[in-house]
Amino acid sequence: MLLKTLGKALGFLVLSVASVVLAAMLVGMFAPAWASRDGQPWPVMTVGALLILGVTALCLRLERRGWATAGLRPGWAWLRQLAIGLCSGAALVGGLAWLLMLGGVLYWQPNRPFTMALMLSGTTYFVFAVLVEELVFRGYALRRLAEGIGKTKAIVVMAALFGGYHVLSIGSSLSVKSGGSELVWTAVGPLVGAIVFGVAALRTGGIALPLGLHLGWNWMQWQFFTFPGDDNPIGLWNPIVTAHYADNPAVFRLGYLVAMTVALLVVLAITRKKQGLRAPTLRVASL
Repeated sequence: MLLKTLGKALGFLVLSVASVVLAAMLVGMFAPAWASRDGQPWPVMTVGALLILGVTALCLRLERRGWATAGLRPGWAWLRQLAIGLCSGAALVGGLAWLLMLGGVLYWQPNRPFTMALMLSGTTYFVFAVLVEELVFRGYALRRLAEGIGKTKAIVVMAALFGGYHVLSIGSSLSVKSGGSELVWTAVGPLVGAIVFGVAALRTGGIALPLGLHLGWNWMQWQFFTFPGDDNPIGLWNPIVTAHYADNPAVFRLGYLVAMTVALLVVLAITRKKQGLRAPTLRVASL
């Protein structure tokens, strides 16, 4: 039974990787030139998200399961959780930026070259890139693993895979290609976030809350914390780090860990009320 469950999760992950590769090939062959003029690969992410939804549907059909068993339960409750997540993720980044400003770590200047076209393409990219990641790492595979090895272990395993995925996807960028602590943080940072998102996914039974948290965080991070050496174009504001902290990333990493701790507490607070409404006979294991 355990091997069968693990095989389902692994098969889904393999098909998801193949979906992204296929999406890149299709976009490369058929997408018009204007689709990538702003440097944001939103067409690949859009097609990839649709293909992974198809993979999810195929896996569920083979098992004769409903969409809810993959964390996809459309409805008002789903939209409410998504909205709460969006607001919480954006507020966490905004609060972190405010505290760093008060601490004299950095300040911001308007990014005048930023255009509405880049805003639209960038927002589209983040929406579908985050959807791809949540479908892959907090959807079908996470729930099949939870059935086989338990919720806590499933969250840890998928978080480790999420960290490894970020090493593969951005580990060769200018900021981390020299290796060392930068490369390690490329994996550790997303791993910590993935634990928060995984807890949110399993405690709510859906991907709406982690999807909102993830998207709100990434979109606001793009606006306030994108530096010239990063993969994405700078957002609305150009961050200027003061001289004392220019070569000291520790304060940013500590701030991130504090923000993610607050995010976890928010998730636990939101889901505690929901779980408290369940019948006393249905005890939910704490993650």
